[in-house]
Amino acid sequence: MNEKDFIAGISAKQPDMIEQLHQLCQINSGSENLAGLEQMSKELSALFKPIADEIQETPGGEAFTVTMQGLEQPLACGKHLYIRKRPELQRRILLTGHMDTVYAIDHPFQTLRYLNENTINGPGVSDMKGGLLVMFHALHAFEQLPVAESIGWDVMINSDEEIGSPTSASLMDTIAKQYQAALIYEPATTPQGDLTRNRKGSGKLTLVAIGRAAHAGRSFYEGRNAICYIAPIISAIHALNGQREGVTINVGKIAGGEALNIVAEKAVIKLDIRISAPEDEAWVRAQLDAIASKYHDPDYQLHIHGAFARPVKRVDKRTERLFHRIRNIAQRMGLQINWQDSGGCCDGNNIAVHGVPVIDTLGVRGGHIHSSNEYILLDSLAERTALSALLLHELAEGGLEELHA
Repeated sequence: MNEKDFIAGISAKQPDMIEQLHQLCQINSGSENLAGLEQMSKELSALFKPIADEIQETPGGEAFTVTMQGLEQPLACGKHLYIRKRPELQRRILLTGHMDTVYAIDHPFQTLRYLNENTINGPGVSDMKGGLLVMFHALHAFEQLPVAESIGWDVMINSDEEIGSPTSASLMDTIAKQYQAALIYEPATTPQGDLTRNRKGSGKLTLVAIGRAAHAGRSFYEGRNAICYIAPIISAIHALNGQREGVTINVGKIAGGEALNIVAEKAVIKLDIRISAPEDEAWVRAQLDAIASKYHDPDYQLHIHGAFARPVKRVDKRTERLFHRIRNIAQRMGLQINWQDSGGCCDGNNIAVHGVPVIDTLGVRGGHIHSSNEYILLDSLAERTALSALLLHELAEGGLEELHA
């Protein structure tokens, strides 16, 4: 294979990629917008159909969340796509991405605009509709090579990654062990194109305090104010920060009470917890139990909801080999790629825990994700497509076995 000609062929398709990016980003696919996710699923199915052997739609089903009013309620999730090529082969690679974004249907950030000829600002341009296009075009280019027939690949595109993959995580648990490598198309860690190495794990917990409502004027002392009860608990939880290396606990939301003349019956706080080692979860749980015990009061109830849904991701020798192969390909392309640790989480955490070598930031270059300033560097569409296509070529030619040597 002549690499220069191969890369040139991919670069020639960049205008098509940009047009497709506009089409995908015109669809609002916030995690709770089921109609938008349905439309995205149809668009992606049509995109992959020419190169796929099988396309399966899996219902997302229902997850559960605790509201800021302290009530458990179902959360409907969109469908997930599972796209297969040569399913009969044992040599297999998994490629994953997500179709949902953090921008709800009523979010003010809904349109694309050019900041300059190489930069578009828009919802999901980097995280990760641009990445989905890189994935598709890399596979499309790879399928033109004779060596493609020697390997099978599957694509999982879920609809709930931005809310922690509550319904798709079990699907990934079911399929993960059949792959010798996994490539994930989250955006690059930096605008220069660096990749992510280790990732922290995370937990999302909700604490609900229940007291007793009463009229604040007529019967104040008959009430039990849940806001006042939970206040020192919040301070105690925040004070855990700094006590164990690599663990952070952010009290991200708080709500309580109704009318001003009612003693607050409920108070709710939501925690975002990041851990650096698997045993950190037990430590956090023990500390929260100790705080709950310290502030136990028979006049109040304290309930803890939620889970640690993203395990810690630590690279192993096989993942290091995969990274070095990617870096060597990049150097041949005239690129310099490094990697660095991240406190963020993604589906790579859930796949790596099964012992699969994972690189999870092979998507586009850009920045300011999860904000109205999100942007993509357009030249990274063809660049990252070529990087992945060349990687697939090398893995098919024997690199897959070298990872596990």
